[in-house]
Amino acid sequence: IFQMNIEEILPELFGEKRVYYCQRCLNHGLEVKRKNHKADCVYRFCVCTDCQANSMVDRRRELNSRLMQIEEASSPHSTATENSIEATSASSEPPSSPYPVKGKERRPNCQRCAQHSVQARLKGHKRCCPFRDCLCAKCQVVQERQKLMADQIKLRRRQKKQKRLDAVNELDVTCTPVVDGGFHITGCVKCTQQAFGYQQLLSFLDPTVILEPTVFSAILAACPHTI
Repeated sequence: IFQMNIEEILPELFGEKRVYYCQRCLNHGLEVKRKNHKADCVYRFCVCTDCQANSMVDRRRELNSRLMQIEEASSPHSTATENSIEATSASSEPPSSPYPVKGKERRPNCQRCAQHSVQARLKGHKRCCPFRDCLCAKCQVVQERQKLMADQIKLRRRQKKQKRLDAVNELDVTCTPVVDGGFHITGCVKCTQQAFGYQQLLSFLDPTVILEPTVFSAILAACPHTI
């Protein structure tokens, strides 16, 4: 009787386990396995923007874990209470379509009220929240987590801004329009952006119009910022 090996039937069950690497080391071009590595990481106290983002993610996980611990210590039946709240909210909403709906509106709830088993939509609720000045342990953790999330948003914006600046600087270095005869002219960032903007404007008015290389080079050659 022919017997087939189970590894041939379900090879994915016997494949190699996924390896997780330290994100801080990856930020600096190193691949170091994350297991038992945290205490020995050479970038543990690094304050670069990428590592700051990792620190915020770790801190947010710690706050979520602390919030769960407080909830478990304060009410042994918290799981049943949370399940009943979720069931109530699910029953109050209309049945969802079996097909995914694109652009579904996100409607977050107030986290302070949620810690006191009260459901309240967050929009327009901040000033009238009955737990706005609550000093309980759970609300203090929620407040710290909200501040951390705001700092994460600010950091992401700074990172995006820096990436845009780096892209412009790279364009300034690598963009060398070719003129007749193979002569290269490197223009400043401002004039290069203006030339590209002029090209985009022409393309918007008439998609068939293409800015000639000689015109592009003339704009950069007449740059007043290099004088």
